[in-house]
Amino acid sequence: MKITTPVQVRFSDLDMARHVHNAVYLQYFELGRMDLFRNFMEKDHDWVRTGLILARNEVDYRKPIHLADPVQVQTWCGKIGEKSFDLHYQVQHGKTGSVFAEGRSVMVAFDYEKQASIAIPQAWRTALARFMDSAGS
Repeated sequence: MKITTPVQVRFSDLDMARHVHNAVYLQYFELGRMDLFRNFMEKDHDWVRTGLILARNEVDYRKPIHLADPVQVQTWCGKIGEKSFDLHYQVQHGKTGSVFAEGRSVMVAFDYEKQASIAIPQAWRTALARFMDSAGS
């Protein structure tokens, strides 16, 4: 299952070429990531105690986004390991579905009190499995 999150392109997202600056795509990924997490993380989850570290981001840019473009990001889980998992993203035109960018993040489960990576909690693992793309990532 994929999560689809609408994105509001802001004037401040644009660069001198009048399209969305390359670094802003990572913010769009974050919007999708947090939308996915809201589907299973408790509202009062203590992120300072047990959380996640963003270990890697990849972006493949396909075509520029302009201010008036309707934009959405689709987010899904790719692979679940012992201590980490992959999230995949596709930034799309909100009406045509054409792809502006694709990407992947590696997230690591982390105990901030011990300052060490930990096994992904079973509840997270079960929830993430619901967001795996059955067609492959």
